Amino acid sequence: MIRSELKKKAQKHLHGYYGNWSLLAIIPSVALFIYFFFIMILVQVPENTVNQSNNYQSWQDDYSAKSNRSNTEYQKGYDDGYFDGYDEGYDDGLYQEEDYDEDVYDGKNLDSISYKSSLSPVKNTTRTVTYTQTTTVETRFSGFFAFLFGLLLLLVTILYRGMVQWAAIDNVEGRKFNLKSIFTTFISENGKRTVSANLLVTLYVFLWSLLFMIPGVIKQLSYSMTNYLLKKDPELTPKEAMALSQALMQGYKLEYFIFSYSFALWQFATFFSFGLASVYVIPYYGVSEVLFFDQIIAEKHHLFSQEKEAGFADF
Repeated sequence: MIRSELKKKAQKHLHGYYGNWSLLAIIPSVALFIYFFFIMILVQVPENTVNQSNNYQSWQDDYSAKSNRSNTEYQKGYDDGYFDGYDEGYDDGLYQEEDYDEDVYDGKNLDSISYKSSLSPVKNTTRTVTYTQTTTVETRFSGFFAFLFGLLLLLVTILYRGMVQWAAIDNVEGRKFNLKSIFTTFISENGKRTVSANLLVTLYVFLWSLLFMIPGVIKQLSYSMTNYLLKKDPELTPKEAMALSQALMQGYKLEYFIFSYSFALWQFATFFSFGLASVYVIPYYGVSEVLFFDQIIAEKHHLFSQEKEAGFADF
């Protein structure tokens, strides 16, 4: 069946069922809000704080102010005392020298040969020393809790996808459903089968993804019908559903890959609207996907000939 025809058929099935999807489809928007709120609280940007106890600027400013109160008078007195002391010391030393000759210096003013310093006045300077203490938020434990929260979110996302497929099957088959009924049948009544199957699929896909990702994508496509088969046949075990999904998806993996990415623009709309568009996109994609799987079942009905002979009419 052509993809456009599947999508039109899905829109017809959705008429009158959007109310049943409302609470189930709004979950991604709530999950995104909780996740970003959690990250904003848990991970904080380090801030630089100044330790005021190590700030020496205040007492230096006070000292500088006191020392500069009478700078003019002090400098003048300093210069006068300096030059007078220098001249007296020079004269005393000169007369005490052994080679001093009064004839040479007779009649000469000793002040005229004394050297007066032209040193520039000494000024008090103020130096500001500020110690900055950096307070860093410890992120080791916060990162660990963020990792655990991410794993929990991944598990919830995986199970949520299975619940959407089960709801889409009820939608296509004309049964009334809601969030409570889907949660009850998927988790409470069939949790052992559904949770085990989804965890196994996730584990196998992860291990295959270690081989340069491409094998993991192929396995993900191969196991895509697992939840669908668990809903269709309550007698199937998780491993049987996974094996049957691989058999059914042979020859359809590329077509299913193209079909899934034909909703890429809708997925972007969901992300940039913070999940609000999911109220329409999730039911639309879920029902279209179930119709795609129904088409595969119709084309591979020979795989179920033995079940029909045994009295099973699930398919």
